[in-house]
Amino acid sequence: MFVAADLPTAGTQPDLVRDLIDVIRTESLAVGDRLPSIRALAERFGVTGSTIRDAQIQLQTMGMIKIVPRSGAVVRSVNLAPMVDAMAETLNSALSQAEPRLFHLLDARQLIEVECATEAARRRRTEDLLPIREALNETIATVKTLGRNANAQACAAHFDADMRFHLAIADLAGNPVLTTMLRSVLELLKPYLVRIPWTLKRQQVTTNAHKAMFESLKSGDVDKVRDCMNEHTELARDSLLKQAWSSTVSAP
Repeated sequence: MFVAADLPTAGTQPDLVRDLIDVIRTESLAVGDRLPSIRALAERFGVTGSTIRDAQIQLQTMGMIKIVPRSGAVVRSVNLAPMVDAMAETLNSALSQAEPRLFHLLDARQLIEVECATEAARRRRTEDLLPIREALNETIATVKTLGRNANAQACAAHFDADMRFHLAIADLAGNPVLTTMLRSVLELLKPYLVRIPWTLKRQQVTTNAHKAMFESLKSGDVDKVRDCMNEHTELARDSLLKQAWSSTVSAP
């Protein structure tokens, strides 16, 4: 079931859309249940009735509610999976056709991951960390099998484990659209990432970075998590660009 981020009272319309999703969640509304009236919602969030209507229209477009004239808004779905799946296919196709440059992908990854990690640290509960811990353990285990002469299968296994770790953090942030975007970006980066040579130093740095990120999430240290993810994605960016430059220079 989709879980919206725990946000303060609405300020911008995107915030209000998420707040209305949160109303559905916190009040345990099921399909067919009616949302509170526009007047009640406007008073609750301190906005105008027209602003609530605009947000409800967005929710109707997303397929979560149905606006019934003179009857109010009714819950149509509590699951965003169909919308997210459709977006994933569209986004993958669009990015592939656009042939994005490497540094554009790296910029997109860093922006998405840093914000998702920060939000995950704000919302995390101890029980939410289990999938991240499991992915962390698998990531560390696959790193130990790597070396300068690591075969393609070992590199791919590590990438898959590492991807699960990062997507688990993004999932905890509570925004399935950002998670979908991150998954698409990482898939497009995969051919570059799996070709970066492994050294003992890189193994140690990678393992320590993932452990530090998890411990920061566990403690709920928002600033530390942001710094860890920013440093980690920056290091990956530098490694990828160095590898791409080296390949270009050595090409006949």
